[in-house]
Amino acid sequence: MPQTKLIPSIVLTLTSCTVFCSPLDTTESTQREVSIEEHATSCGIVFRGNTFLRENDFLRSSSEEQMMTYFRVVNTYKGADAIDDLIANNMGCINVTLPRLDNYKSNLKIPKEYIIFCNLENGEVNAVAIVEWTENNDLRVWSALGWSSWGEWLSCSVSCGGGIQQRSRRCRRKNCHGFNVEQRHCNIFSCENIINPLSKDRNGREGHKSFHPPMEKWERVPDRLSAWRLHPDSYIWLPAKEIFQQNGNQAFPKDFSVFLTVRIINCSLGTIFSVRSRSRQDTYLSLELTSQTTSLDSVESEKSGELKLIHASSLNGTDVVRIPANLDDGHWHQLALSIRNESVIEVYVDCVWLKTEILRFHSLHLPDDSDLIIGYLFTGDLEQLSILPDPKAAKLQCDDIRIPITDFQEIFNRFSSKN
Repeated sequence: MPQTKLIPSIVLTLTSCTVFCSPLDTTESTQREVSIEEHATSCGIVFRGNTFLRENDFLRSSSEEQMMTYFRVVNTYKGADAIDDLIANNMGCINVTLPRLDNYKSNLKIPKEYIIFCNLENGEVNAVAIVEWTENNDLRVWSALGWSSWGEWLSCSVSCGGGIQQRSRRCRRKNCHGFNVEQRHCNIFSCENIINPLSKDRNGREGHKSFHPPMEKWERVPDRLSAWRLHPDSYIWLPAKEIFQQNGNQAFPKDFSVFLTVRIINCSLGTIFSVRSRSRQDTYLSLELTSQTTSLDSVESEKSGELKLIHASSLNGTDVVRIPANLDDGHWHQLALSIRNESVIEVYVDCVWLKTEILRFHSLHLPDDSDLIIGYLFTGDLEQLSILPDPKAAKLQCDDIRIPITDFQEIFNRFSSKN
């Protein structure tokens, strides 16, 4: 971490030795569990911070051992003005002093994110409690401050080249701390050599032939007009000769990335997409939802089935890569996969790296006459399916950094309706 000029007066002092113990949201002074919701409403400052603890951050005082470290402020739930003033000249960090070193050293994990509940007293920020940051704890804090759950991420503003997407939530009170809109970058990958089978530009008069039944009979998603609703009797079949026509031999690329925006409904099974040889029907690479099994090797199964990337051929047999992501919750999800050297698979789900798996050399080989099939025997909504001959692009589908935005028009409308 680069050296920064710390503000001597900014010191967080914990008033409880049990805030890092289990359960994390308890205080010694009351000898009872104090909920996250109580801390969120009673404290004047609540923020999410990332700690970068180092061995040389430990200091020993004459009265007791102390631990000194930094919290880099990731997000502010409450007390934004105070936090902004505290970190203005400190590169976004707050210097933290934790007393009673023995109680904390074994519980801190680096790097680790926490939610810190504080009060500002006599120019000092005194931490009342600290809990580990999780999606669930994050929602609990925001809910306690009056916010509804976040809505779905809207469509990306562009199909490639870098766009933005937003999601919003409602304030259920007259006034709420925080913001009502989040924004992130999306589809940051290059537009060069990309194929978008679902786009209007791609599906001109000739493109209609790829839809079964004809494109005119396909159903648009009522709440997402840029998406298609797939049923078991509808699918898209793109012949090999139409894929990447700018490629000299018109073959499906050996190294590539696939980007999907999908909503799985009704515990669907079937093939989301498949790259399948015309001449060798036993050779294919498919992303499939399969039924749940009871074998010991399916411990990652969800109740409605498993998401698997399956490669089969008569030469190499069958390889299966399980993707342990619960996508069948009725919400929109973004899924990106990169394949390189015909053996390495990298998976991102909702902008976050999920796994990298290395198989046998050439175990993912695809013949040059491979066709692309989308949505065979599958029920769900599909907004994006883009293919790019770049095996390192999966991480560019969307950014996990969320930018908070206050929608002043929404706030104006809310207050106008009350008057």
